[in-house]
Amino acid sequence: MANTAVVMPKMSMTMTEGEVVEILIAVGDQVSAGQVVAVVGTDKTDMEVESDHAGKVLEVSAKPGDVLEVGAPLFVLETEGEDLLAGLFGSAPEVAEPAPAADQVSPVAVASEVPVAPESTKPIMAMPGARRQARDAGIDLGSVSAASASGVIKQSDLAGSVGGSKAADPDRELKARALIAKVVTSALEIPQISLSKKVTISKPLPKDFVARAGLLLAAWQKTIASSPKLNTRFVDGGFVSNPEVRAAYLVETALGFVSPVISLAGDFASGLPTLLAAARINKIPLESLSGATTSVTDLSGFEVSQANTLLFGSQTSGLNLGKAEEVNQVITIDVTIVLDHRIADAGDGARALGLFEKYLNEVLGG
Repeated sequence: MANTAVVMPKMSMTMTEGEVVEILIAVGDQVSAGQVVAVVGTDKTDMEVESDHAGKVLEVSAKPGDVLEVGAPLFVLETEGEDLLAGLFGSAPEVAEPAPAADQVSPVAVASEVPVAPESTKPIMAMPGARRQARDAGIDLGSVSAASASGVIKQSDLAGSVGGSKAADPDRELKARALIAKVVTSALEIPQISLSKKVTISKPLPKDFVARAGLLLAAWQKTIASSPKLNTRFVDGGFVSNPEVRAAYLVETALGFVSPVISLAGDFASGLPTLLAAARINKIPLESLSGATTSVTDLSGFEVSQANTLLFGSQTSGLNLGKAEEVNQVITIDVTIVLDHRIADAGDGARALGLFEKYLNEVLGG
């Protein structure tokens, strides 16, 4: 037998610590590999932590509200066999032999049934932390929808509810703003040019957020596929093609705007509803937190005619849309493209805008 720690994960390049939102196991529980065992948060994002190991929970060293450094143990498992690779990659620090399980007190975060009302026979499944937060904030759990397939309401599901503490947490909003400030400085390293064009479309964009995102991303993916230069980056004096197109797409949440990264390979549209819904409650999957090669900023739902965003980190292009206007039955949208000037020039940008207009009308036409 070996003792293995499940630790605070590193969810982004800038993350150094995270807050424990929920612990979903208790001492004595049997945990399987891949099982969701905790929910941790950093700045704008809450993430479910999966166990890399199977075993019995010996010790729970973290509790909701704890702020831990990356790599600090959340709990300890007794696993089968000796973990010969433990510690080689700094993900599981050595842990002391825990006290007998009978002497330990652990927060038991299991879903419990709470009746909606005396006359209702259908129970509401909710985590204790969510029930406590809803009670304190005066939120009716019967009006809250669970984001997970299990139907269990978690604290993150309360973010959009009236009085939900996450939506009104000024400290967390300030932390999120500070992280954005750090990221913005990376834009100074990229020489950027931007061009705008009034794009004419055959019919209005869908009002549904997910449907609109699917069409815009599909048109932009076709544009980049027809303009390979836009999918390259300048590295160590040379040009390298990105293995795939990964777009950061702007989503509004209770804590501000976030940009989950979406791979535009294959049938990417089928996964959009789940990913965008998770992003709206500040729960972005780990694989969608970084690695964007481009960005799409859709402000067509706002009273903004034109937008000119910046490129960050690994991004070499960006697409921005303002509000659509209809004059004499002709619908136009101001579209702005931003490019890393090292990989493309104004002519490339102008051609890309023309291609985007063509492909947007193609996808709008079905």
